[in-house]
Amino acid sequence: MDFLLEPLQYDFIVRALLAAGIVGVVCSILGVYIVLRGMAFLGDAMAHTILPGVVAAFLLGWPLAVGALIMGVLTALGIGVLTERTALKEDTAIGVIFAGLGLALAFRSNGMDAAAALALTAALFHVVNHSLFKSLLFFGA
Repeated sequence: MDFLLEPLQYDFIVRALLAAGIVGVVCSILGVYIVLRGMAFLGDAMAHTILPGVVAAFLLGWPLAVGALIMGVLTALGIGVLTERTALKEDTAIGVIFAGLGLALAFRSNGMDAAAALALTAALFHVVNHSLFKSLLFFGA
């Protein structure tokens, strides 16, 4: 029995267990909320859109957390704007933001500025087309 209690003599183990307990409670509550809101894709999208912010911060010589924070806030605001102003659900808006930014960065990194602009424009037109089509279906019914 001593081998189970022996690690608890170290302060970092106690702090790690406390942190794991707090994270477990917070993530379980937040996870239920996210799934019920239909935003299960949010973690994946945020992780993938924060990465370009980290790279940009590295290239500019900024702290990496600043680049991640800026891109995370911009992504969250973009998702919020798309879901508030269109008929898109959160998961669809996350996918549109994720696909548009991903394509634009891929084209931009290869020196294809026109294709990057086209990718962002296509993502925007997809949102407009989707919301217009849903509105026409709603009013036609």
